[in-house]
Amino acid sequence: MTFRVALTFDAEHPDRPHRIGGTMRVIDALAADATPATFFLQGRWVEAEPRVACAIAERDHLIGNHSHYHARMPLLSAAGIRADVRAAERAILRATGQDPRPWFRCPFGAGTDDPGIRATLAEMGYRETGWDVDVADWRIAATGPAVARAIVDRVIAHGDGAVVLLHPWTRATGRGLPSILADLRDAGASFVRLDALA
Repeated sequence: MTFRVALTFDAEHPDRPHRIGGTMRVIDALAADATPATFFLQGRWVEAEPRVACAIAERDHLIGNHSHYHARMPLLSAAGIRADVRAAERAILRATGQDPRPWFRCPFGAGTDDPGIRATLAEMGYRETGWDVDVADWRIAATGPAVARAIVDRVIAHGDGAVVLLHPWTRATGRGLPSILADLRDAGASFVRLDALA
């Protein structure tokens, strides 16, 4: 049995204990395994880490927009959403040379199902992109082996086209990624960018 999996990473300023340099380690691990992925970039994070953002683009990962300030979209007016999304778009374009459209992910998933937010994003050339598998890798108590095991089990249960949410700055993701890649590949997975599932 073969099935496609899209690993997606939300690259943002961490608000909990994290691995310094963790995002670059994830990028290097993906490169060593020749695994394509999708990264949703927070604009303020890109401004602080332009070299890391550029490395994501140079390794041919798909880039999406994850807002500028990582605010919950339902708290913003339509004008506020437009200003925030455009600020992130400019930062991403400046650092990577890539236009993140049409890929957008609401911070915290807040607003994913809101018709007004989706309409505002669509007017700007974006579509909200959620996920199928989330194992809360950001939790302080999360461990690499536990995150890997949960992701592998849930992706296999989902089947073809699973979109996995990860955060590259977490210790658990960095430690669990080699097992995630190896175990899913052993189960018949092929890794794709989100645009291959569209």
